[in-house]
Amino acid sequence: MRQYMKTISPYNPRRVYAIFSFVMTVFLIIMKRKRFMGFKPLSPEKFKETIDQLGVCFIKFAQILATRADFFPPEYLQILKQLHDEVDPMTPTEFQKSFNRAFGHNNPFSVFEQTPIASASIGQVHMAYLKDQTRVAVKIRRFGIKEKLKADIKILRLLNKFFSPMFSSYTNNSIETLILEFSEMILLEIDLRNELENLREFSTIYAKEGIHFPKIYGQFCSETALVMSYESGIRLSDIVGNSQSKIDKNQFNFDSIMERLVRFYIVQILVRGVFHADPHPGNILIDADGKLVMLDFGMVKRISNETRVAIIEMVKAAYEYEFERFIAACKKLGIIAYEAPQAQIQEYAKRVFDIFGDENLSASTMQDLAFELLGSMQSFPFKLPQDIIYVIRAGVMIEGLGTSQIKNFNSVKDIFPLLKIYIPQALFFEEQLIQSLFKEVQNFPLILKRVRDIFYHLNDGSMSMKVSKDQMEWMEKEVRGYIKQLVIGFLLMFFGIAMLNTICPGHHFWGWIILIAGSLKIIYSL
Repeated sequence: MRQYMKTISPYNPRRVYAIFSFVMTVFLIIMKRKRFMGFKPLSPEKFKETIDQLGVCFIKFAQILATRADFFPPEYLQILKQLHDEVDPMTPTEFQKSFNRAFGHNNPFSVFEQTPIASASIGQVHMAYLKDQTRVAVKIRRFGIKEKLKADIKILRLLNKFFSPMFSSYTNNSIETLILEFSEMILLEIDLRNELENLREFSTIYAKEGIHFPKIYGQFCSETALVMSYESGIRLSDIVGNSQSKIDKNQFNFDSIMERLVRFYIVQILVRGVFHADPHPGNILIDADGKLVMLDFGMVKRISNETRVAIIEMVKAAYEYEFERFIAACKKLGIIAYEAPQAQIQEYAKRVFDIFGDENLSASTMQDLAFELLGSMQSFPFKLPQDIIYVIRAGVMIEGLGTSQIKNFNSVKDIFPLLKIYIPQALFFEEQLIQSLFKEVQNFPLILKRVRDIFYHLNDGSMSMKVSKDQMEWMEKEVRGYIKQLVIGFLLMFFGIAMLNTICPGHHFWGWIILIAGSLKIIYSL
């Protein structure tokens, strides 16, 4: 069945219905409804089977959904976490078409291994030798994958428009943002020129972090092919799973590996704001010198400076039990809605503080804690920004690596001591501290002028107030709700008056009932 779904047209009615069943299941699960218009949600096993049949786009989308414990119950999360995007290699015919499209008649290789060394949903990687006998790894995009992904995203967005009016404003914003973010991310990922630029950026800004990155041969790269140095080493996935009997785990200091990896992600997320969003163990090698080698830069996320600083403030406030600072940071991140009741905010903060204050936390994992906390937010007027979801996803993957080999490994407890080392660099960029101080001194006259302007406007009554985006969203939601109630009230009154003016006597009683109901609706809306 999966092979059949892969070969038929993206717009085949059978496939469109399978996509509809996927979206309907997501809708019913999030809304906690057992059925809608006769449809029931797919069982966890059938849900996974449907996603597998639909292929690349929905597998990757489901992997993002697997981080949303605020949406899905544990039985579905467990199934979603089992999804992998390893697929069979291209057929010889498809491969030849892809190779010709990428390199045409200008074949730069003296040797090209036909059997791929890795095969994933977007493309597959082959070993080859350039004409100067340099060994390289060549990533080639799957034939026809771009057209299939665009069609799937088009259908997904269309179905979301159909379902979105049924969601609450909080849920709707989260889902719509998630779909839009995913659509942009996946289309960037299939353009290998984007991966080329990501790899160049990482090689430049993280050159001093002790992490090795493949060398790019840009003259041979294109939208559908990426040529880079061949990196030898042992994949962390082989160490974790010990899939090869030749691997001796004792030769690796896994504590050191995890400390370096955690440090590197602190620098990526909290210092630079550019991070590898797919750190699964198959994308990380350990070379002969014990150095970490990062691979596959198709999924790279960028965090704004404001978000990056807010994450630091939130973690720091949670460790130091600073309630006000913690809530302020959560509001900056957009986690807490503007109109969230104080009692619910306090409950949310208490749960976070309990996590960070638990001395016996070593038995838990960050994944369990994060999912438990997200699950508790289902009934709260909170929303989870997509930037934070990718941070959580990366953290969960790293947590999984650590817990597989290190007893009582827990990055929740370990991150803050490391974070304290990097806070000065994260907030000020130490290497530019003098320049930053000099800039602040230069800006001091402007600050004085702004203070003077504030007093001037207060004095003449022309002071204006800036409204935040969250406040605007809340006001917009309130106004829409108010207008909706008025429209319903006026429509009821209109139908009531129309029934009163009919010649049928039996309609008069119901006309008065509907007219009174409409009037009460308007009165209680005011």
